[in-house]
Amino acid sequence: MTAAPRIGAGADRLAALDRRFLARAVELGRGGWGRVHPNPMVGAVVARDGTVLGEARHEEFGGPHAEAAALAGLGERARGATLYASLEPCRHTGKTPPCTEAIHRAGVARTVFWAAEPGAEAGGGGKWLRRRGVRVDGPFGDRADWAAENPVFFHRAAGSRPYVALKLAVSLDGRIAPGGGRRVWLTGAEARAEVHRLRAGFDAILVGTRTWKSDDPLLTARGAVKPRVPPVPVLLDRRGEATAGLRALNGDVGGRAIVVAASDAAGGLERRLAGRAEVAAVPVTRRGLDLAAALGGLVERGVGSVLCEGGGVLAASLLTGRLVDRLYLFVAPVVIGEGGVPAFPHAAGTIPGARTPPAGGWQARLDPVRFGSDTLIVLDRGG
Repeated sequence: MTAAPRIGAGADRLAALDRRFLARAVELGRGGWGRVHPNPMVGAVVARDGTVLGEARHEEFGGPHAEAAALAGLGERARGATLYASLEPCRHTGKTPPCTEAIHRAGVARTVFWAAEPGAEAGGGGKWLRRRGVRVDGPFGDRADWAAENPVFFHRAAGSRPYVALKLAVSLDGRIAPGGGRRVWLTGAEARAEVHRLRAGFDAILVGTRTWKSDDPLLTARGAVKPRVPPVPVLLDRRGEATAGLRALNGDVGGRAIVVAASDAAGGLERRLAGRAEVAAVPVTRRGLDLAAALGGLVERGVGSVLCEGGGVLAASLLTGRLVDRLYLFVAPVVIGEGGVPAFPHAAGTIPGARTPPAGGWQARLDPVRFGSDTLIVLDRGG
């Protein structure tokens, strides 16, 4: 993601140089995608009189936090400087010592942070620093902007089901494929590389039955970012038809995959897969598998975030059930025309009992980004 960070409301109180360094901290933090989760992506900049003394990001889960890394090696040069951080410095001891103590010990005179720490245990770092004589400015903007940068982290602080993102490649006329079952690439190589980068930041990749039957996808992250923990393939399989030979059940995921089946099909499927995958049994509704129950079962198996890549019908069902938190829409500069497969078939009434989700409630908190000839539009669901 290369869109410029949105520092948000209240930042007009800051000097232009402050805003630039704060935006740089947010941008730095993005480099932790796929490596720091479930921790947040955080960047930090240490500066004095317009000169950057040090900068860093949280590079790896369990490793030094951004603030401590940016201060490392500065010694007395940090005394009296300003530290800019994309997230409020933490004040608790976890895998690393509190960032607040590192900032205070270094003699930093001022701290500017963008997003408030949502967790009760780690939050309050700004207040802690103020009590010890450090000038603190922040937070700026609102939770929705902060969550757009660290979606899984902020969702985890407030929700019980997995964070669900839906990825679709669509034509200019809203189709995902030509008719007749013909499979084509709508997007170019650059957009497909970005999809692999996105996969690296999720715990699981979910597809529906039609997708794994027709494509037999690997569902792995094979891009520039090597995920710290490979995403788990999750296949929806109402009738229990999956076989042990599917590529998603034989990829490099540490031998783990999950197949979600109807309760009456789960037993036979588990025996047939013979340890190739965990089988999650869920109820069936008149629209198919109970997707809310399926997502709840993923949480029980340690899955905190899901990237869904599985076709128009599954996409429509998730949207109708208000189970999607983010839309990744890769818009290709092509027109498929009549007979093409609609991206959202519920709008055409092809899902019994479904209704079109309201047009409002989705907001672009991140600016569109070009990947070759294609454009990525990211939409986050409102409250």
